[in-house]
Amino acid sequence: MVDDRLGELLRTVDSMRSFVRYRLWGRPNDVDVVLQIVRESVWRRCSAYDPAKGTPNAFVFGITRHVVLRELARKVVETDELPADIQSGRDVDPLDALIGRFEANRWMSLVADFVGPSDWVVVGELGLTDGDGDRVADTHHLSARGLRTVRERVSQAAHTVRAALAAADAGLPLTGSVVVRCVPERGGFREVAEMIDDDADTIAARLHIHAGSARARIATAKRLMMIARAVLEQEVSA
Repeated sequence: MVDDRLGELLRTVDSMRSFVRYRLWGRPNDVDVVLQIVRESVWRRCSAYDPAKGTPNAFVFGITRHVVLRELARKVVETDELPADIQSGRDVDPLDALIGRFEANRWMSLVADFVGPSDWVVVGELGLTDGDGDRVADTHHLSARGLRTVRERVSQAAHTVRAALAAADAGLPLTGSVVVRCVPERGGFREVAEMIDDDADTIAARLHIHAGSARARIATAKRLMMIARAVLEQEVSA
């Protein structure tokens, strides 16, 4: 069982190549070196991986990011080269585009893991169809309300993942208050997270909402707190 788990984690390292290549742009000879360090780190830390707290991709991504950050801190190389596919229009800052792509690679795979393949496919198709919700809803047999729910679910997870990564980068400790701060304020979910130990009736009374609405918000807040905690735990242990 342990060997199977280690094999899966090591295979996941290969999927990090594009992330490492983009982050070490201008240093192609260092990519395989860094990936080998990641493999060794994964091998040493295999016993710390808990499938209940995150996917293999999330675990390996956390280790990879830390190895890359250590490498960048150890050996800073200036370069004036940019990827060939970076847009060169006057209204696009190439550096902003590069940083944006790095950030996207950094957190999008984690969001996809947390929301699941069905929600991720729906949101991806929305982007490819310029937000044509009717077409995407029809394809996936969703009502307009169901489509909005999927978009909200993914948006909430994305906000939480990015906030948790930012907290980890800032060196914040894994505490309840930090986890709560990763929950989005929009929708009142952070407010509910701050009262998560109270019962639904108490929360409903404080927020002047129906008890059923309070229970729904509690469920969402707990899910987002779980996501934040899982990301922070992976980052701290990496």
